[in-house]
Amino acid sequence: MGRFVLLGLLLTLLLTGCSEMEGMMGLFVAPETEEAPFSAFITATPESLFPPEMSTAARIQARGAIVVGVRYDLEPFSYITENSEVAGLEVDLARELARRWLGNPDAVRFRQVRSDSAFQHLKTGAVDIVLAGVGQTQEMESQADFGPPYFLNGLALLTFPDTGIQSAADLGNRNIAVLDWTGSGAKLQATAPVSVTVTEYPHFLKAVDALRLRQVDVYADQRHRLERAQRLITGSTIVGQWTSEPVTLVFRENDPFFYNLVKLTFQDMVADGSLAALYTRWLPTTTPPPLPALPGAAPAPALNQSPAQLSTLDVPARIRQRGALAVGYFTDRWPYSGDRADGVATGFEVRLLERIAERWLGDRQAITLVPVTEADAFARLQQGDVDILAGNWIASREIELQMDFSIPILDDGVSIFSLAGAPVENLAGLNGKSVGVVAGSAGETALPGIAQAAGVAVSTMRYPDFASAVEGLRQGAVGAIVIERRPALDVHFREAGYFVTDERYTARPVVFIIPQGDSSFRDLLNLTLGALQTNGVYAELYGLWFDDAVYQLSLPPGQPAVPLLIPTN
Repeated sequence: MGRFVLLGLLLTLLLTGCSEMEGMMGLFVAPETEEAPFSAFITATPESLFPPEMSTAARIQARGAIVVGVRYDLEPFSYITENSEVAGLEVDLARELARRWLGNPDAVRFRQVRSDSAFQHLKTGAVDIVLAGVGQTQEMESQADFGPPYFLNGLALLTFPDTGIQSAADLGNRNIAVLDWTGSGAKLQATAPVSVTVTEYPHFLKAVDALRLRQVDVYADQRHRLERAQRLITGSTIVGQWTSEPVTLVFRENDPFFYNLVKLTFQDMVADGSLAALYTRWLPTTTPPPLPALPGAAPAPALNQSPAQLSTLDVPARIRQRGALAVGYFTDRWPYSGDRADGVATGFEVRLLERIAERWLGDRQAITLVPVTEADAFARLQQGDVDILAGNWIASREIELQMDFSIPILDDGVSIFSLAGAPVENLAGLNGKSVGVVAGSAGETALPGIAQAAGVAVSTMRYPDFASAVEGLRQGAVGAIVIERRPALDVHFREAGYFVTDERYTARPVVFIIPQGDSSFRDLLNLTLGALQTNGVYAELYGLWFDDAVYQLSLPPGQPAVPLLIPTN
């Protein structure tokens, strides 16, 4: 009888998420930022481990199922229900991936992981992917690869609408609950624009009760815990999130096929509303994180197209051996890359890569610039003649399946090109005008939608190329041209008398193209770009080449865990 009473007590503690169980059982110490799951609740069935070099998709296909690491205590993301079943947003997301990849939403096996052990489970092959509330940070980039964000965690506030609290600026003279083991109180006191006083609670449910009983005005914590708390407090609302940490699907590095599969599958789930539907079920008062759609129509690859093994590509090794970074660039894509009249390569991207070479190799001149064309650029990259392609490359689904690329380094979206003597400064200035577009361009595609959204009436004149459109502008046949920025800025740099708006009416991310298969090299490139933004070099170079507001690079929070250099000896 005593054993059954004890078992019932353990199950009750698990299902309520009460962390007093840790002290009673002495099972483990909770991670610094998470409540600890009861690791003995479900015993995982041992998996037949595959060779470590076997690709993730090949393992999934051979097994006929995805093995997914989830947490059992992270309601409403992944948790154990009263019926002893796994449930939550991440569980349903895993089933959706199984449906798309294997044709069967039940072709998935769940294994319990902790946030602090998830990467080890990946490395040992115990799981294929992790969906366990893991936040992507710069420190973690050296341990695994990350998919697109499916949730944006961060510090936020849970309160009642009648308190009038909307942000941290409203917390002066308020009673604020925090958990004493999360560090949220110190972070709030360090970042809030007003002086705040907090009351610390040792356990989640105690903080929840304090807010429910109106003993405090607000509960401040990471949003993933507030999502659970909101489900427990009728009428409460989450407001004022002031930090952002992407929560993503995690998988092994150097698996380019799987990286593409995950990225394009998430693109498809956003496009067809599947991710939004999961949010409607599990997080009805929250919207999914923005995930800009890559242009192009290439379908996500099928699981059976995967290579059998992980990639062994090592780009830094060949840079080290060469003693220089080799860059393929276009000679005529001003102001991104181009040759001056004396034959010297220049442009924003060339200068930026010189600074990257300086960071990696200690010498700004440790860079070899190789002219390439549209026809031979990818072949030169795949053959190892160059390490990076520069010159206004636009990320797309088609490129995703062939190459890898950096984070966006600027936005080449659609803008308005007009004569300096009769500038059209915004969409309202197009009203009643004849507007030129280039056949097949992003500007032609975008114009009807942006004109309708702005409530302006335009007539469209279609030209076969930009040179013809510019001539039409000169002759007065059109009052402006709606076009992506690259051709507009090219003419603007070469000739006087033109005006280009700073506003972009679509997003066209410009990236560096790199070879597929070396996750560490991609991380090195992206983190170095972030470092150049932090130390002001990126803004300095951007200001030399462009006259609009400096583009903000997007990186996960934190600091790199590895040196951003390629030692040559």
